[in-house]
Amino acid sequence: MSVRRLAAPEDVETPHPLPARSPVPQRITAVAVTTDLSRTAIATAAPWFREFTEVLVVADGAVTRLAVPDRRRVHDLLFDPDGSALTAMVSGNAIHRWALDGTGERWPLGMPGSGGSRDLPLAQVAVGGRSFATANAFTQNVVVWDAQTRSVRQDIHATFKDLAYDDRVVGEGTVALSADGSRLAFSRPRRSFMTKDEGVVVLEIGHVQENDGGQAIGTGQEMGGGQGIGGGQTIGGDAYAEHRTGISWVNGLTFRPDGAALAVVGARPDQTVATVVDLNDPADAPEPVVLPTDQRVDRINLRPVWCGAEPRVPIVDRNRVTVWNLTSGSTVLSVDVPGPRIAATLTPDGRTLVIASPDDGVHAHPLP
Repeated sequence: MSVRRLAAPEDVETPHPLPARSPVPQRITAVAVTTDLSRTAIATAAPWFREFTEVLVVADGAVTRLAVPDRRRVHDLLFDPDGSALTAMVSGNAIHRWALDGTGERWPLGMPGSGGSRDLPLAQVAVGGRSFATANAFTQNVVVWDAQTRSVRQDIHATFKDLAYDDRVVGEGTVALSADGSRLAFSRPRRSFMTKDEGVVVLEIGHVQENDGGQAIGTGQEMGGGQGIGGGQTIGGDAYAEHRTGISWVNGLTFRPDGAALAVVGARPDQTVATVVDLNDPADAPEPVVLPTDQRVDRINLRPVWCGAEPRVPIVDRNRVTVWNLTSGSTVLSVDVPGPRIAATLTPDGRTLVIASPDDGVHAHPLP
């Protein structure tokens, strides 16, 4: 199968550039794609104002431009599994979600908590079941929303508010939801630089059901499996566990399709590293595999996905995009690109690499 062009360079240009200014975007800040490649979303930064943002959706050769109020920078984009909605995590702790079928309605949402930063890059979105989750490192909060009612299903600050300060559980900006939406995972900041207590939290939030009043409720199930950093615990009716990863700074998380394992990728002081956590039998002291990238990946949104039994992640590294096998640390595919202003992602099935460039447009590269 050959490389396929999903969007031409002129499709991503700014339609109304300033006088004597190029219409070519300064960079692509995020890209998302559906499994069948029928829809592609691209977030661009204008060449004259760093925060001037546009989100474009390309489908069947037609380009739809979605408005981003306040022109804030888009850090992460993700389609729902069926491609019917698009969610964006935006600087300033803002969330935008567009219904792409029918009216194209936009839901403006905000992360519970105070304030936000326009320059904080680690701000992610996850989708699972009838829910989507958002995380932002500025407020150290993770929130799960019901995709239909827009109500908050889980707010980490509220869930763990009764714990002592030294035991509180907060998120650092990285988030994942299991395919059915029943499990939430997020990275937790280290409590002390003197100890090796880095880890991820896995919270059982239950399946969504409808009560007689039509409101979404969580069933609250007990977690199975082994012990993590703090072991399996229950608070507020929700079971959670903390698992060691051996990774100081986590950039990307993803559940295996059955929800029983978690792929983790991130950085240690001088290395890019990855590991897979078996949630039913976690290792006491996991040793991550090293991904031999040219430079350490730090504070950059990464989106690993599972391709069968193999977790993969694309990493933009100088003038190259490399897809890595997170289990073996080996290269799946490496593609040369024109400069570092691009964004890359994998289709949800992990079988296609999509690269968006201000100069070359958007191309899909099949993976072995």
